Amino acid sequence: MKTLEYFRAPKLRTQTLALLGVLMALEIIISRFTIGNSFFQIGFTFITGGLIAKWYGPMWGIPVAFLIDFLTNLLGGQPYIIAFALVKLLSALIFGYSYYQKQNLSWWRLIVTIGVQLLLANVILNTILLGMYNFIPVHSVQAALTSPIVWARALKSLIMWPVEVIISYLIFNNKQLMKLAEQIF
Repeated sequence: MKTLEYFRAPKLRTQTLALLGVLMALEIIISRFTIGNSFFQIGFTFITGGLIAKWYGPMWGIPVAFLIDFLTNLLGGQPYIIAFALVKLLSALIFGYSYYQKQNLSWWRLIVTIGVQLLLANVILNTILLGMYNFIPVHSVQAALTSPIVWARALKSLIMWPVEVIISYLIFNNKQLMKLAEQIF
């Protein structure tokens, strides 16, 4: 029954709710600072998303990810497409299940978790959705393998994988953040 513990939501006290609000606001702000165009973006929202997953788990991480996605699209003036929100929820589930209630996140856990998330969410699902909404033919395996968008997104994910792992390891295992978490939670 240890698996069910991952899906038990931590109680929100005033301090934990305030910290969650700060992390949400920080993720919305960080999401505004991306590099690239609509097909090839490099961002750093994985930091705040990872902290939410580590401290609040999937039960708070999933609705918070939905709310952040909605607010980010609302503030950015972009059309809201629910399919992209579902991919964001999948990422929150992956991170929440892997990071929640872990004092120290090992290199191996970060490599596997970030690799799975990048492959499923960024390379496969987001590429399919971008293809559907921008009329790029990635509807078959053969079309996908010859499409430049697939290769560009795969290359971007391959480049960002070690970057995200290193940054995540340094931030999520930071002693000061661990002390902060002990005081608040």
